[in-house]
Amino acid sequence: MDYTYFPHRSTHSEFLKAPSQSLIMHATGFLGLAVALLNVASAWAAPADETLQRRVTHTGTATFFLQNGVPGACGAVHQDSDFIVALPTEQYANGVQCGRTITITDTDTGKTAVGTVADECPTCENPGSIDLSLGLFEVFAPTSQGVFPVSWHFNAQ
Repeated sequence: MDYTYFPHRSTHSEFLKAPSQSLIMHATGFLGLAVALLNVASAWAAPADETLQRRVTHTGTATFFLQNGVPGACGAVHQDSDFIVALPTEQYANGVQCGRTITITDTDTGKTAVGTVADECPTCENPGSIDLSLGLFEVFAPTSQGVFPVSWHFNAQ
């Protein structure tokens, strides 16, 4: 065995076993394995690039519309009681957002609900304004009110 002398300030001397080369190799191998496992775990737990993007909150006004048995711009017919949303043309992006959910908040009352994009709203007054199905609008206000201030954002896919 290899021993190395380590003097102390006391009058006694001690001999301590020096670490062997095989022990150092095992420790290095273990460290490499630990780093590899951390890399795999972080890659597995990391969300898609889209969810890493900062969430954008849009603000504007919310109005309501009736389906009248006509398919929305996304192609499906919905009931007026379904929680669906028509996005301004800029946000609708030629149908890229169809089927995506958004969280909607009445900025006056703080009420929040989730709706699914199913239509385009070419008449919405600004990029933050949205048109809601009758059922979704009534979560926030009576139809007699006709409009309310809103903020909304896309939910993670």
